[in-house]
Amino acid sequence: MKFIKEMTGKGIQIPAAALKLCGFEGGKQVELHAEPETLVALKANMTAMELIRAAQQLQELSAQLTTHLAKVCGPCDGCSDGICPFKGFLDNPITLPDDLREEAGIPREAKLCSYVDEEENAVIITAAEYDHDLTDVPAMILEMFTAANVCIGELDDLITDGDIVYGG
Repeated sequence: MKFIKEMTGKGIQIPAAALKLCGFEGGKQVELHAEPETLVALKANMTAMELIRAAQQLQELSAQLTTHLAKVCGPCDGCSDGICPFKGFLDNPITLPDDLREEAGIPREAKLCSYVDEEENAVIITAAEYDHDLTDVPAMILEMFTAANVCIGELDDLITDGDIVYGG
């Protein structure tokens, strides 16, 4: 069951109904797992069956979130010419030696992008104007989306644009 709560300067207050649903009892310890974009609360002490149920619930939530993202991306329609420009995208990443990055004023952690200057017959490599792209997506998710015919181009657009795709 999902509960929506507002963040305050004092943190988050968890509704009693949520605690009861989870089987969290007063006076018992709770273990918090804090990761980027995620906070998971578990009983600090669990039986084998409780641990199995917790792991199963986390797997189901993961599947729901991944399915939601796949639906937002939509199906691959074969692109305009029938060839997906993202097929093999990760096989040939754009790279620059550190000395060239430094000379160009491109930070080591900056994503790189390229474009063709037809007048100069040149390929220009520059710092990208975004923080994340497909190279940040775990291979397992890319493989799963590709196998499920999810549009990887739309996923890349959503990631590079930083669009909100969940909640609201």
